[in-house]
Amino acid sequence: MRNGGLESLGAVLLALVLGGVLLALTGHEPLAAYRELVERTLLRPVGWQEILVRATPLLLAGCAVLIAVRAGIWNIGVDGQVLVGALAAGSVGSALADAGAGRPGVWTGAALAGLLAGGLWGLVPALLRARLGINEIVTTLMFNYIAISLTAWLVKGPLRDKTLVSPQTPLIPRELRLTTLGDTRVHAGLLVALLLVVLAGWFLQRTVAGYELTAAGASPRAARHGLIPVARYMVAALVASGAIAALAGVNDVLSTKGTFQGEWNPGYGLTAFALVFLARGSVAGLIPAALFLGLLSYGADVMPRAAGIAPAFFDAVEGTLLITLALGAWVRHRRARREAA
Repeated sequence: MRNGGLESLGAVLLALVLGGVLLALTGHEPLAAYRELVERTLLRPVGWQEILVRATPLLLAGCAVLIAVRAGIWNIGVDGQVLVGALAAGSVGSALADAGAGRPGVWTGAALAGLLAGGLWGLVPALLRARLGINEIVTTLMFNYIAISLTAWLVKGPLRDKTLVSPQTPLIPRELRLTTLGDTRVHAGLLVALLLVVLAGWFLQRTVAGYELTAAGASPRAARHGLIPVARYMVAALVASGAIAALAGVNDVLSTKGTFQGEWNPGYGLTAFALVFLARGSVAGLIPAALFLGLLSYGADVMPRAAGIAPAFFDAVEGTLLITLALGAWVRHRRARREAA
């Protein structure tokens, strides 16, 4: 665990160094730019509050990816699951608000609707993998495009708020959304995400089902010899992953947005994989990884005005980080093969 943390820290530093080289090549002063980034994100109350707000959905999406990865499943469909979860939450939450439901009723109804939508969206790829052996990378990726088109059609048609010009679901009143923590922008969704991470860690490390799920993902053949129902765990993991990913969309609707808008797509999927790789597959590592990626997300918004750095620079840093982590995994794999030989 300690070595994994050091390797992840090294990957972050290398990505930042390579990002500094890119800044220098484009006419910026790297040290000044990074100093400005730290000052505007970590050293100002609005900065660290925004980091926590942005880290919350990333933490949920990362937890979803981690559950699937532990079962040997690659859930590339996080973006689609976020969208269907957000649309379900926006529609049900606004309907409950119009019906006079209080804040707990709106929260509960919207969350359950999102969980159900995300879980069902992951069920078909899960059954195709378990029953027919169809690669879930292909099916979950294709389901992203279906989700983008389906949610856009629904929010522009039957689920649209007809009193507005722009396509969106009816607005959930601010007083019925997630409460903020004190006099900050940080909301109760962060507590939900942290609780979910704790529960995921307990499940994977302290329960028989968690051990069997991990064993099924690590070596399906050996797990079958141990009478572990591998196919059942594959289906359960992908359905659970879809449901948790949908909570990231529910979080955005119930906190900062209050509605599901047409053409909205936050694109948490790729970042969630970067988060899991940065955490080295550790549940506890998800938290610092989410905070770092939340910092990059907020930096992409504030640095264009503060230092003239394009938002795409932070995408480049994230991409470089993924490449660095992949190279590190390749080196470890080569070293393990040499030691085994």
